[in-house]
Amino acid sequence: MLITYFTLTKENQLKTVSEEQDADWIHIESPTTKEILETTNHYHFPSDYLSAVLDNQEISRHEGFKQDSIETPLLLLLQFPQTVISPSGFEQIEALPFSLILTQDKLITSCNVPLDLLPNLVKGKAFKTNIKTPEKIAIQLAWHFSDLFNYYLKSIKLKTDHLESELHQATENQQLFQLMDMQKSLVYFDSALEQNLHVLENARTSLLIMSSEASQGALYDIIVETKQAIASGKIQTELLAQLSNLFSAIVSNNMNIVMKVLTVITIVLTIPTIIGGIYGMNVELPFATEKNAFWWLIILTVTFSLLTFWYLRKKKFF
Repeated sequence: MLITYFTLTKENQLKTVSEEQDADWIHIESPTTKEILETTNHYHFPSDYLSAVLDNQEISRHEGFKQDSIETPLLLLLQFPQTVISPSGFEQIEALPFSLILTQDKLITSCNVPLDLLPNLVKGKAFKTNIKTPEKIAIQLAWHFSDLFNYYLKSIKLKTDHLESELHQATENQQLFQLMDMQKSLVYFDSALEQNLHVLENARTSLLIMSSEASQGALYDIIVETKQAIASGKIQTELLAQLSNLFSAIVSNNMNIVMKVLTVITIVLTIPTIIGGIYGMNVELPFATEKNAFWWLIILTVTFSLLTFWYLRKKKFF
């Protein structure tokens, strides 16, 4: 387990601090059972606020929004994209859970994988607003996750374009495996984005947090970006489905062409075998006693082979 403490300076810069009481933001990476109990007992919130991130199948949700005031911490559990290597050996993008726990004066976050968040947050749009510090960091994290989804969607589009350029030579299964992994990524994306959108919309309508004009404006922008990502993901899913069908058809067609060529070669090479077999018999045959019989047979064989090749080509057999 790794715990990092951050504070937001007056210049809107995040920096690490050594003491918990000085922190505006506490980030817990891969929490252990012991540390979960210690943290939840200290800040008085349910243990599943933190333990949820240990389950990669956890869905986005929110808890604690029915209070009249923030007596117990609030949970916003969002999903973010993370690259992994699939069983087929290609890059795949999954959606993993990320807990954002808002107390009265701190933000506590947790996830189950290493994340280098700081470089991506210091230039955040939310830091330029007058939003309360814990909410400001939470909004910027949600913004960052939305940006990540859009970034990976653009990456998938580029890979789709690259695969499309290889259509004419698609004879292997690798392209199909890569397509399958991209389709799986988009399924994860669609589910995660829909769930994130539900959580963000509920946070925006809540009167407990993010009720200021600046918070509402920032959340609205995140919701718009999330909806754009959902729409883009659906388009990519449809394109990949069509491309997958096209790939299968082209692979099958290319294999048919290969089989046709091999069949033509077999037919053409059968002609010399037949002629040679006939003149190899121990019986009298026409021109067998001629002085140049061997060369006449060679010319006859080549002529028949070329005529056969021309006929098959004319009939568009290959």
